[in-house]
Amino acid sequence: MEEEAMKALRGLGVLFTISLLVFPTSAAPYWVKPGVYIEYIAQRYDPYIETQISHGTKLESVTTASILYFRNGTEYWVDSYNDTLIKFKILGESGEYFVVGVIIELKNVTIKFSLHNGTSAPAFWESTDMLSTSKRVSADGEVSVKVKLRSLRIFGEYRIRKRDGMVFGIDGRPYGHTFLWINPNETPKGNDTFVVLPTLNWTMKVERVSAMDKPKKTYYGEFGPPTAILSLMGPPLVIKGRLEFTTQTPGGICYDPATGMVLSPTTLSILISPDLAAIGIPFASFMDERVAYDQMVKGNPMWAGLLPLYDTNAEFQRVEEVPFSKAKTPWKYAFWGSLVLLGSIMTAKGWRKSK
Repeated sequence: MEEEAMKALRGLGVLFTISLLVFPTSAAPYWVKPGVYIEYIAQRYDPYIETQISHGTKLESVTTASILYFRNGTEYWVDSYNDTLIKFKILGESGEYFVVGVIIELKNVTIKFSLHNGTSAPAFWESTDMLSTSKRVSADGEVSVKVKLRSLRIFGEYRIRKRDGMVFGIDGRPYGHTFLWINPNETPKGNDTFVVLPTLNWTMKVERVSAMDKPKKTYYGEFGPPTAILSLMGPPLVIKGRLEFTTQTPGGICYDPATGMVLSPTTLSILISPDLAAIGIPFASFMDERVAYDQMVKGNPMWAGLLPLYDTNAEFQRVEEVPFSKAKTPWKYAFWGSLVLLGSIMTAKGWRKSK
């Protein structure tokens, strides 16, 4: 099941009205201001890779990141086999919005995409990073392209509305609530809409918020107690020819309720985030292999998630303990539960064919 889940993770308009987006009206946390950056990381870890291979997983299925990237009308699958770093930076303010820049840095990368015979797609990678390119032409004239790179950078920019944390693309489309912070003064409520994919007519809602009475570990440091898990759930997600969830689509965020800082924007390996959707990434999976190894092999429940906080220059103030009710589900089962959920995913035939 693990191998199928890993394959499925790689296998991945109409505007919604604002009335569909149900957010509490509250300002951003005090530390959110121009110049603040937040970094998350998914690192390669050889003991994890060796463990996966010993269980029968193919090496090409073990990635730190698998990203579905829409750019200029072309769909790209981007796989990273070494460290992946995501950096968000608040570049400035524009009226009622924060302007946010994103840089995703990936190492040891494979990009796959398809073209009609006789057409081309502009490269968004540096030619000096290119290791190889291969093409395959099918009977119907479709050209499958595979590019291997030493490294790759993906850039993007979007806006977050100050009063409620709602994310907007540069074109003005709403994508849901930012995954960078949860306001410490107002806990999200069950059934609140939290993620929107406008072109797919798809939403993900809050299922519950649970508190943990132990600290959570990130590369930046430990937070809590308490810490909190925001559990999300959406209907089956289908991106034709790329991705198909046969059951409900899960999501999860670990955050510090004292400051509102998101410690990991995904407690599972799945990440469907408004902040990434706004720059053309409706679906991604991230796997910090050291965290996964600690959770799966050593049974360590301390990590915040599979894309943990790596660094930030946010200035946190000392705060009093935040009261929270105890979690309904023990955190130590979260990772194993994610494997069960991922086991219900199957890739579409088009993705299998492109492999």
